[in-house]
Amino acid sequence: MTDTLDPPVSWHDGARHLLADLAAICGTLSEIATVWRRARPYLPELPLVLPLQLQDAARQLAADIRPLAGDGPVQPPDRALPAADRFGSLQQSIALARAMTCGPGIPQVGDARLWESLSALLRRAGTQLAALTPHLVPASA
Repeated sequence: MTDTLDPPVSWHDGARHLLADLAAICGTLSEIATVWRRARPYLPELPLVLPLQLQDAARQLAADIRPLAGDGPVQPPDRALPAADRFGSLQQSIALARAMTCGPGIPQVGDARLWESLSALLRRAGTQLAALTPHLVPASA
C-alpha cells in the first residue's frame, strides 16, 4: 500500500488561496449589503454602510497581504503580523454585524445563509493565515 501525502503548500500558493478567500469574503459582504438594502423598509435601523465598511476592510487586508506574497518565504514580522491582527478584528466586526440580523428575536431579513457561507470562508481564511504565520516570522525570532 502506498501512502500519498499532499505536498506542502508553498508560501506563494498559500497566500494565493488566502487572497482568493478574501475576495470571496468581499463578494459575500456585497451580497449581504444588497439584502440589507432590500430589508431597509422593514428594519430601518440597519446601518446599510456596515457591510460595505466590512468589505472595504477585507479589501484592504487583501491589499496588504498581496505584496507579502511576493517577498519570499520569510517575511518581516513588522509587516505581516499586523495583517493577522486586522484579520481577527475583521472577524469580530463581522460577528457583531451578523448579530444585527441573525440574533434571537430579530426579524429575519434573508441573509442567514450568506452569513453561514461567510463564516465558512472566514474559518478557511483563518486556517490559511495561521498556516502561513510560521513563514512570517524568522526562525530566530
